[in-house]
Amino acid sequence: MRFALNQMGFPHDDLERTVEFLANTGYDGFEPNLVADGPLWDDDTVERIGAAASDAGLSVPAVSTTMHWDAPLSSPDAETRERGIAIGERMIEIADTLGAGAVLIVPALVDEATPYDVAYDRALDAIADLAATAHEYDVTVCVENVWNDFLLSPLEFRDFVDEAADAGPVGAYFDVGNVRRFGRPEQWLRLLDDRVTRVHVKDYQTGIDTIDAFTYPLQGDLDWPAIEDALADIDYDGWITAEIPPYETYPEQMPPQLLDNLHRIFTASRPN
Repeated sequence: MRFALNQMGFPHDDLERTVEFLANTGYDGFEPNLVADGPLWDDDTVERIGAAASDAGLSVPAVSTTMHWDAPLSSPDAETRERGIAIGERMIEIADTLGAGAVLIVPALVDEATPYDVAYDRALDAIADLAATAHEYDVTVCVENVWNDFLLSPLEFRDFVDEAADAGPVGAYFDVGNVRRFGRPEQWLRLLDDRVTRVHVKDYQTGIDTIDAFTYPLQGDLDWPAIEDALADIDYDGWITAEIPPYETYPEQMPPQLLDNLHRIFTASRPN
Protein backbone atom coordinates (compact mmCIF):
# COMPACT_ATOMS: atom_id res chain seq x y z
CA MET A 1 0.00 0.00 0.00
CA ARG A 2 0.99 3.59 -0.58
CA PHE A 3 -0.43 6.41 1.53
CA ALA A 4 -1.49 9.90 0.54
CA LEU A 5 -3.38 12.83 2.00
CA ASN A 6 -6.08 14.75 0.19
CA GLN A 7 -5.78 18.53 0.19
CA MET A 8 -8.71 18.74 2.62
CA GLY A 9 -6.29 17.69 5.35
CA PHE A 10 -3.33 19.90 4.46
CA PRO A 11 -2.02 21.88 7.44
CA HIS A 12 -0.78 24.68 5.16
CA ASP A 13 -2.43 26.59 2.32
CA ASP A 14 0.77 26.66 0.28
CA LEU A 15 0.96 23.48 -1.80
CA GLU A 16 4.73 23.49 -2.20
CA ARG A 17 5.25 23.94 1.54
CA THR A 18 2.82 21.10 2.17
CA VAL A 19 4.66 18.83 -0.26
CA GLU A 20 7.84 19.22 1.76
CA PHE A 21 5.98 18.69 5.03
CA LEU A 22 4.26 15.49 3.84
CA ALA A 23 7.50 14.09 2.45
CA ASN A 24 9.25 14.69 5.76
CA THR A 25 6.32 13.09 7.58
CA GLY A 26 6.62 9.90 5.55
CA TYR A 27 3.76 10.05 3.09
CA ASP A 28 4.12 8.58 -0.38
CA GLY A 29 1.89 11.11 -2.11
CA PHE A 30 -0.67 13.91 -1.96
CA GLU A 31 -3.97 14.53 -3.70
CA PRO A 32 -4.60 18.12 -4.84
CA ASN A 33 -8.08 19.59 -5.29
CA LEU A 34 -9.12 21.77 -8.22
CA VAL A 35 -11.13 24.69 -6.85
CA ALA A 36 -12.68 27.70 -8.57
CA ASP A 37 -10.10 30.26 -7.47
CA GLY A 38 -7.19 27.90 -6.82
CA PRO A 39 -3.69 27.72 -8.31
CA LEU A 40 -4.25 24.59 -10.42
CA TRP A 41 -5.81 26.57 -13.27
CA ASP A 42 -2.34 27.96 -14.03
CA ASP A 43 -0.14 25.63 -16.09
CA ASP A 44 3.13 27.07 -14.77
CA THR A 45 1.99 26.58 -11.18
CA VAL A 46 1.00 22.98 -11.86
CA GLU A 47 4.41 22.28 -13.37
CA ARG A 48 6.14 23.92 -10.40
CA ILE A 49 4.13 21.79 -7.95
CA GLY A 50 4.99 18.71 -9.97
CA ALA A 51 8.68 19.55 -9.83
CA ALA A 52 8.50 20.12 -6.07
CA ALA A 53 6.79 16.76 -5.62
CA SER A 54 9.39 15.01 -7.74
CA ASP A 55 12.23 16.62 -5.80
CA ALA A 56 10.61 15.51 -2.53
CA GLY A 57 10.04 11.96 -3.76
CA LEU A 58 6.23 12.25 -3.63
CA SER A 59 3.70 11.06 -6.19
CA VAL A 60 0.18 12.25 -7.00
CA PRO A 61 -2.33 9.37 -7.01
CA ALA A 62 -5.24 11.43 -8.32
CA VAL A 63 -6.70 14.90 -8.79
CA SER A 64 -10.01 15.68 -7.10
CA THR A 65 -12.45 18.59 -6.97
CA THR A 66 -15.50 19.87 -5.13
CA MET A 67 -16.65 21.87 -8.15
CA HIS A 68 -19.01 19.22 -9.47
CA TRP A 69 -21.34 20.00 -6.58
CA ASP A 70 -21.84 23.47 -8.10
CA ALA A 71 -21.59 22.32 -11.71
CA PRO A 72 -23.11 18.83 -11.64
CA LEU A 73 -22.76 16.64 -14.68
CA SER A 74 -26.46 15.79 -14.30
CA SER A 75 -27.73 19.37 -14.13
CA PRO A 76 -30.96 20.20 -16.01
CA ASP A 77 -29.12 23.22 -17.38
CA ALA A 78 -27.03 22.38 -20.46
CA GLU A 79 -24.51 25.17 -19.84
CA THR A 80 -23.93 23.92 -16.31
CA ARG A 81 -23.31 20.41 -17.61
CA GLU A 82 -20.85 21.80 -20.16
CA ARG A 83 -19.04 23.65 -17.38
CA GLY A 84 -18.87 20.39 -15.43
CA ILE A 85 -17.31 18.65 -18.43
CA ALA A 86 -14.77 21.47 -18.78
CA ILE A 87 -13.83 21.07 -15.11
CA GLY A 88 -13.29 17.36 -15.64
CA GLU A 89 -11.17 18.00 -18.72
CA ARG A 90 -8.99 20.41 -16.76
CA MET A 91 -8.56 17.79 -14.05
CA ILE A 92 -7.39 15.31 -16.67
CA GLU A 93 -4.82 17.84 -17.97
CA ILE A 94 -3.55 18.43 -14.43
CA ALA A 95 -3.37 14.71 -13.75
CA ASP A 96 -1.31 14.24 -16.91
CA THR A 97 1.13 17.00 -15.93
CA LEU A 98 1.52 15.69 -12.37
CA GLY A 99 1.84 12.07 -13.43
CA ALA A 100 -1.37 11.12 -11.64
CA GLY A 101 -3.13 8.16 -13.16
CA ALA A 102 -6.64 9.14 -12.10
CA VAL A 103 -9.19 11.90 -11.56
CA LEU A 104 -12.01 11.77 -9.01
CA ILE A 105 -15.38 12.63 -10.52
CA VAL A 106 -18.74 13.07 -8.77
CA PRO A 107 -20.98 11.72 -11.54
CA ALA A 108 -24.39 13.21 -10.65
CA LEU A 109 -26.64 14.88 -8.10
CA VAL A 110 -30.18 13.60 -7.65
CA ASP A 111 -32.54 16.32 -6.40
CA GLU A 112 -36.00 17.77 -7.01
CA ALA A 113 -34.97 19.12 -10.40
CA THR A 114 -33.13 15.96 -11.48
CA PRO A 115 -34.95 12.62 -11.26
CA TYR A 116 -32.86 9.54 -10.67
CA ASP A 117 -33.25 8.03 -14.14
CA VAL A 118 -32.47 11.34 -15.84
CA ALA A 119 -29.42 11.81 -13.62
CA TYR A 120 -28.23 8.34 -14.56
CA ASP A 121 -28.43 8.96 -18.29
CA ARG A 122 -26.79 12.40 -18.10
CA ALA A 123 -24.04 11.11 -15.83
CA LEU A 124 -23.36 8.18 -18.11
CA ASP A 125 -23.05 10.48 -21.13
CA ALA A 126 -20.75 12.86 -19.26
CA ILE A 127 -18.49 10.15 -17.84
CA ALA A 128 -18.25 8.57 -21.28
CA ASP A 129 -17.19 11.93 -22.76
CA LEU A 130 -14.54 12.39 -20.08
CA ALA A 131 -13.35 8.80 -20.48
CA ALA A 132 -12.76 9.39 -24.19
CA THR A 133 -10.60 12.41 -23.30
CA ALA A 134 -8.84 10.57 -20.48
CA HIS A 135 -7.91 7.78 -22.88
CA GLU A 136 -5.75 10.26 -24.82
CA TYR A 137 -3.82 11.09 -21.63
CA ASP A 138 -3.63 7.58 -20.11
CA VAL A 139 -5.70 8.75 -17.13
CA THR A 140 -8.57 6.82 -15.53
CA VAL A 141 -11.85 8.57 -14.76
CA CYS A 142 -12.73 7.38 -11.25
CA VAL A 143 -16.34 7.68 -10.12
CA GLU A 144 -16.68 8.13 -6.36
CA ASN A 145 -19.51 7.11 -4.07
CA VAL A 146 -20.58 10.29 -2.27
CA TRP A 147 -23.70 11.50 -0.48
CA ASN A 148 -25.43 12.53 -3.72
CA ASP A 149 -28.39 10.09 -3.56
CA PHE A 150 -26.97 8.30 -6.60
CA LEU A 151 -25.51 4.81 -7.20
CA LEU A 152 -26.86 3.62 -3.86
CA SER A 153 -26.20 -0.06 -4.54
CA PRO A 154 -22.85 -1.74 -5.19
CA LEU A 155 -24.47 -3.67 -8.04
CA GLU A 156 -25.63 -0.47 -9.68
CA PHE A 157 -22.25 1.16 -9.08
CA ARG A 158 -20.57 -1.84 -10.71
CA ASP A 159 -22.86 -1.77 -13.75
CA PHE A 160 -22.49 1.99 -14.18
CA VAL A 161 -18.70 1.71 -14.25
CA ASP A 162 -18.85 -1.16 -16.74
CA GLU A 163 -21.21 0.69 -19.05
CA ALA A 164 -19.20 3.91 -18.96
CA ALA A 165 -15.95 2.00 -19.53
CA ASP A 166 -17.05 1.19 -23.06
CA ALA A 167 -15.93 4.73 -23.94
CA GLY A 168 -12.54 4.68 -22.20
CA PRO A 169 -10.78 4.07 -18.87
CA VAL A 170 -13.33 4.27 -16.02
CA GLY A 171 -12.97 2.88 -12.52
CA ALA A 172 -14.32 3.26 -9.00
CA TYR A 173 -12.84 5.65 -6.48
CA PHE A 174 -14.19 3.89 -3.42
CA ASP A 175 -14.65 5.81 -0.17
CA VAL A 176 -15.00 3.40 2.74
CA GLY A 177 -16.46 6.03 5.07
CA ASN A 178 -19.02 7.46 2.65
CA VAL A 179 -20.73 4.12 2.14
CA ARG A 180 -21.25 3.22 5.80
CA ARG A 181 -24.43 5.32 6.01
CA PHE A 182 -26.25 2.79 3.83
CA GLY A 183 -24.01 -0.24 3.51
CA ARG A 184 -20.91 -2.09 4.56
CA PRO A 185 -17.72 -1.13 2.74
CA GLU A 186 -16.24 -4.62 2.83
CA GLN A 187 -19.25 -5.96 0.91
CA TRP A 188 -19.11 -3.17 -1.67
CA LEU A 189 -15.39 -3.75 -2.20
CA ARG A 190 -15.85 -7.42 -3.04
CA LEU A 191 -18.69 -6.66 -5.46
CA LEU A 192 -16.78 -3.87 -7.20
CA ASP A 193 -13.69 -6.11 -7.28
CA ASP A 194 -11.02 -5.04 -9.79
CA ARG A 195 -12.98 -1.92 -10.74
CA VAL A 196 -11.63 -0.33 -7.54
CA THR A 197 -8.88 1.94 -8.83
CA ARG A 198 -8.35 4.26 -5.86
CA VAL A 199 -9.48 4.21 -2.21
CA HIS A 200 -10.41 7.08 0.09
CA VAL A 201 -10.50 6.54 3.84
CA LYS A 202 -12.23 8.22 6.73
CA ASP A 203 -14.16 6.75 9.64
CA TYR A 204 -17.85 7.00 10.44
CA GLN A 205 -19.77 6.88 13.70
CA THR A 206 -22.93 4.87 13.04
CA GLY A 207 -26.16 5.88 14.68
CA ILE A 208 -25.44 9.60 14.46
CA ASP A 209 -27.69 11.11 11.81
CA THR A 210 -25.50 14.03 10.80
CA ILE A 211 -22.56 14.66 8.49
CA ASP A 212 -20.56 15.37 11.65
CA ALA A 213 -20.54 11.60 12.12
CA PHE A 214 -17.48 11.46 9.87
CA THR A 215 -14.32 11.18 11.90
CA TYR A 216 -10.69 10.08 11.81
CA PRO A 217 -9.69 6.45 11.15
CA LEU A 218 -9.87 4.32 14.32
CA GLN A 219 -12.17 6.87 16.01
CA GLY A 220 -15.42 5.58 14.46
CA ASP A 221 -17.23 2.32 13.96
CA LEU A 222 -15.86 0.98 10.70
CA ASP A 223 -14.68 -2.62 10.80
CA TRP A 224 -11.15 -1.97 9.58
CA PRO A 225 -9.96 -5.60 9.70
CA ALA A 226 -12.94 -6.56 7.51
CA ILE A 227 -12.09 -3.76 5.08
CA GLU A 228 -8.47 -4.86 4.94
CA ASP A 229 -9.55 -8.45 4.33
CA ALA A 230 -11.81 -7.32 1.47
CA LEU A 231 -9.01 -5.32 -0.11
CA ALA A 232 -6.75 -8.36 0.10
CA ASP A 233 -9.47 -10.54 -1.44
CA ILE A 234 -9.71 -8.27 -4.49
CA ASP A 235 -5.90 -8.00 -4.68
CA TYR A 236 -5.93 -4.24 -4.11
CA ASP A 237 -2.50 -3.02 -3.12
CA GLY A 238 -2.66 0.53 -4.43
CA TRP A 239 -3.18 4.01 -3.05
CA ILE A 240 -4.90 4.67 0.26
CA THR A 241 -5.71 8.38 0.45
CA ALA A 242 -7.17 9.96 3.57
CA GLU A 243 -9.83 12.60 3.04
CA ILE A 244 -10.26 14.25 6.42
CA PRO A 245 -9.73 17.80 7.75
CA PRO A 246 -6.77 18.89 9.86
CA TYR A 247 -7.18 19.48 13.56
CA GLU A 248 -8.45 22.98 14.28
CA THR A 249 -5.72 23.36 16.88
CA TYR A 250 -2.17 22.33 15.95
CA PRO A 251 -3.08 21.19 12.41
CA GLU A 252 0.38 19.76 11.81
CA GLN A 253 -0.30 17.09 14.42
CA MET A 254 -2.98 15.37 12.34
CA PRO A 255 -1.00 14.07 9.32
CA PRO A 256 1.69 12.13 11.27
CA GLN A 257 -0.84 10.69 13.71
CA LEU A 258 -3.07 9.70 10.80
CA LEU A 259 -0.19 8.05 8.97
CA ASP A 260 0.65 5.95 12.03
CA ASN A 261 -2.95 4.73 12.13
CA LEU A 262 -3.00 3.96 8.40
CA HIS A 263 0.14 1.87 8.76
CA ARG A 264 -1.46 0.04 11.67
CA ILE A 265 -4.64 -0.68 9.70
CA PHE A 266 -3.22 -1.56 6.31
CA THR A 267 0.37 -2.69 6.91
CA ALA A 268 0.58 -4.46 10.25
CA SER A 269 -2.06 -7.03 9.25
CA ARG A 270 -0.41 -7.93 5.94
CA PRO A 271 1.88 -10.97 5.89
CA ASN A 272 5.56 -10.33 5.23
